[in-house]
Amino acid sequence: MPMDSLTTRVIDHMFDHIRSNGLTSGDTLPSELKTSTDLKISRGIVREAFRSLEVAGIIEKGNGRSPRVGVLNRSFLTHLMLHALSTSQISMTHVLEVRTLLEVQAARTAAKRRTSSDVTRLRAAVAGMRKSVGNADRFVQHDLAFHNVIDGASGNPLVELFCGAMHECMQQTMRVGILNRKGKEDVMEVIETHHQIVDAIEESDSVRAGRLMKQHFDDAGRSIAGAGIE
Repeated sequence: MPMDSLTTRVIDHMFDHIRSNGLTSGDTLPSELKTSTDLKISRGIVREAFRSLEVAGIIEKGNGRSPRVGVLNRSFLTHLMLHALSTSQISMTHVLEVRTLLEVQAARTAAKRRTSSDVTRLRAAVAGMRKSVGNADRFVQHDLAFHNVIDGASGNPLVELFCGAMHECMQQTMRVGILNRKGKEDVMEVIETHHQIVDAIEESDSVRAGRLMKQHFDDAGRSIAGAGIE
């Protein structure tokens, strides 16, 4: 049997083991040695399969202990998107379109589920944006923090996963978009839109929160297109 088929067999076996035993993040998995013995596959191939699963975040390994079921994280998805962008299989426009679909709905849902702590953090992010006018890198970090809070407040871990990965991919593009603004007044309008989004979320006005978020992304799209980014 070809080596890649053996590796796939190990990977499928681990997925089956997790599902059939009802395991969840943090639960212990069979060691490389036990897996190698059970499947009668060389430990080197098992180690390669485990390494692939670890990179994907499916399992976690630590020195001196058995592997465990991994915690959901966006690392692999981020690398996948960056690869797709760098090889021109997708464009920034594609990423922005998906972000718009997800984050407009996230804003609507956050307006229904947000906590007082979420609102406080959103206002802190907007204040940080205001203080960072003239410093694109800091501005973008506060902008990303703003969106991360909304994604978390939506209560949907998949929104956090996918949007978080896209945020990391778009940092440089967002920086260019801010630098492409006509002047301070234009940037202040961006901040004001964020401020209004927070107001809508605090007031549990999901319709207005979604409308404002859509307006924000439409504006961001025009700014990015003006900078010649596709």
